[in-house]
Amino acid sequence: MAFYETIYILRPDLTTEQVEQINKRVADIIAGQGGKILETELWGRRQLAYPVKKTSKGFYVFHVVEGGGPLVATLEAWLKINEDVLKYQSISVRKPKTGPSPLVPFEEKRTEGEGASQLANEEEEAASAINAFEDV
Repeated sequence: MAFYETIYILRPDLTTEQVEQINKRVADIIAGQGGKILETELWGRRQLAYPVKKTSKGFYVFHVVEGGGPLVATLEAWLKINEDVLKYQSISVRKPKTGPSPLVPFEEKRTEGEGASQLANEEEEAASAINAFEDV
């Protein structure tokens, strides 16, 4: 089996129930094709880089999926015809990524425990490097 990362952007005016229904339908499609979702991240409503279908914001959903090639084709076919989906993309990865993605805010990463002190140290090092650079 191969691993895929799939991200799709939904209309920003959807309710949480509608987003959950879409995510459930995506999970059903993946299960129906013999795959499984390893991880799901709801990134929330964010500003788009450019307007898509006259919309400047969207609700981002990210999945790490294990399955075959027909799974991705079937999923993307459904995402393409769904009116609530603004954009989507799936890429193949060698091994699934674990842990929070880079788009999860720093505050959420800090609350995870073991990575919190390391993240705080990295932020302090970055701040001191910037201050040293500004002094030059």
